[in-house]
Amino acid sequence: MNASIMSFTRCAFLLLVGWVAACTGDVERLTPGRKQTGSSKDAVPTLAVVQTKRPPSLDGSLDDPIWSFANTTRAFVETRKGGIAPIQASAKLLWDRRYLYVGVDVHDALLRASHTERDAHLWEQDCVELMIDPDGDGKNYFEIQVSPRGVVFDTRYDTRRVPQPFGHTDWDSHIRVGVSQDGTLDDKEADAGYTVEIAIPWQAFSLGGKPVAPPAIGDEWRANLYVMDLIEDRQQAAAWSSLGIGDFHVPRRFGILAFEGPTH
Repeated sequence: MNASIMSFTRCAFLLLVGWVAACTGDVERLTPGRKQTGSSKDAVPTLAVVQTKRPPSLDGSLDDPIWSFANTTRAFVETRKGGIAPIQASAKLLWDRRYLYVGVDVHDALLRASHTERDAHLWEQDCVELMIDPDGDGKNYFEIQVSPRGVVFDTRYDTRRVPQPFGHTDWDSHIRVGVSQDGTLDDKEADAGYTVEIAIPWQAFSLGGKPVAPPAIGDEWRANLYVMDLIEDRQQAAAWSSLGIGDFHVPRRFGILAFEGPTH
């Protein structure tokens, strides 16, 4: 398929996802009585995460029928004030007793992911990023990044950006990933984007040295999702929940993952 047609089709689909979310409210909701802006005092999005009876296939595609039961975030927004983002992306999440499953679809016209080593600085190029705070206290949060090449960076923090510079990078999330590219990495030809699937074991999370129990139906965790995109010599980004400032490490602005029972 012609690259420009693929790019247009993917972009139109992601914009439609965001439009449906805004108009129907079926995809996600905001905390009551507040407007969605970039201020820390304003609402953050909530996503209902449905429990799945079987794990999705981690093949870098969201075509597995099990993903059809997952709610989809709105299109990611500009990271500071929550306006239209320079790069289009959306995510689906599922869970079971062993894993949190995350699927992110990214429209990206030029794929850049030359890093090949574990825990390389993936944010310097193209990547999907997740920050998750199990108890929502703004401390002891975890960061996972996956590039279009399938390379992983993972770390954890005792509190906001502590320890410097990049947290406890010896932490191993033991995630499983599946990645596909709609284009070719690191060349000059136009691309359409990429898809990342991540399975995060609950046993990877710990608070105060103690393992975190998997969520129960009705529990809520705090998290945010981001996309980094390298355009020539500059970076652009998008986020699920806007942050109000030029820093991703703002746990009070993380969205809410509301864990629900199965619907299938």
